[in-house]
Amino acid sequence: MQYLLIDAHKRFLGTLNSQETLAVGDVFQSHNEQTYAVVGLNWSAQRNSQTQSLTVIPVGARSSKADEN
Repeated sequence: MQYLLIDAHKRFLGTLNSQETLAVGDVFQSHNEQTYAVVGLNWSAQRNSQTQSLTVIPVGARSSKADEN
């Protein structure tokens, strides 16, 4: 299934193709290696579509030069 990824401010983050059905509380890693947690399912706006919308928040920290200092 294809999912649209939306942040808590209703901004589009990208898409995700997953063989598994995702639910609130699930954690997954996107193609850009960012880890997200699902905090909302937005089924009502797109009931007849193959693409569903998930509200997600980033979890964990990506390593950066600033983190190393």
